[in-house]
Parts: sequence; C-alpha cells; structure tokens
Amino acid sequence: MSRIRKAWRVTVDGCESSPVVFAPTAARARAEVIADVRDAWGCSFKKALAYIRACHRAPERDVELPERHPLAPQLSDGVLHCVVHAYGGTGLKAGYRDHFYADADDWQMQAALYHCLFRVYRRDKGRHGQPDMIMYELTDLGRNVARGEAQTYPGF
Repeated sequence: MSRIRKAWRVTVDGCESSPVVFAPTAARARAEVIADVRDAWGCSFKKALAYIRACHRAPERDVELPERHPLAPQLSDGVLHCVVHAYGGTGLKAGYRDHFYADADDWQMQAALYHCLFRVYRRDKGRHGQPDMIMYELTDLGRNVARGEAQTYPGF
C-alpha cells in the first residue's frame, strides 16, 4: 500500500507554462497558486483569482510515497530525526540529499549505524581542539525509512 501525492496543473493568464501543484483537491491547488500570484504580482485576492483559468489533474506527475516503514516506530526521535534530516526533510524536497555530517562520538549516529540506516562515508580529523567528524551516507534501508516519513501534503 502507498500514499499518493496528487499533482494538479493550474493555468494562469500571463504565464507561459502551467505550474504543477501538489494538493489533495483542486480547490487547494487553486488556493496555493492564488497565494503565489498575489505574492509575485502584489495584487488582491479577487484580481489573482481572475488570473486562474483552469485547474486539471496531472496524474503523470503524481508522487507515490510508501507507507511508514515498520522500523520507524522502534527508533528514538533523535535517530529518526537524523535519518529524515539526511534525506532532506519531510517536505516536497525530501530525497534531494543522502548524507549527515556529525561528531564521531554522536551516540544517535552510532545507534543509526547499529540499525544499518547509515554507512560511514568519510572521516575527518578534527582541527586543534575540535572533535573528529564523520560524513555518514544513508543506506537503502535508511532511505526507505526516510521516504515513509515524508508528508503527503506539506503545509496542509
């Protein structure tokens, strides 16, 4: 079973291309574009609404998100935070990265290594008086756990 982040194509007068918006309904997609038009063009709600010509589903742009991974509830909040942070958060940009840079003695990252959520990518010797640092890279398991934490509709 998976979750679907619905895509909508909204046609706006004065724009060459129709932006794709992720929202649960057409009304929410239109509202998001109206807010963007108001911010960009500095106009009233009524004027921004007049610029909206159409709003249609764009199922070819839908994003399929997995259900929450069974390991996620067993992880501490700190470890889960590290995994999600390394993945780029839970919003629309989730998945744009795959690493976490932390102190070599960070107990949360040691726990994440124990659960095979990360692998050590690079070790850096700390400068005078500074701790050694490690660049951790998400494993496939870590990515799967993070994907399950992504919000279906961030901001709603």
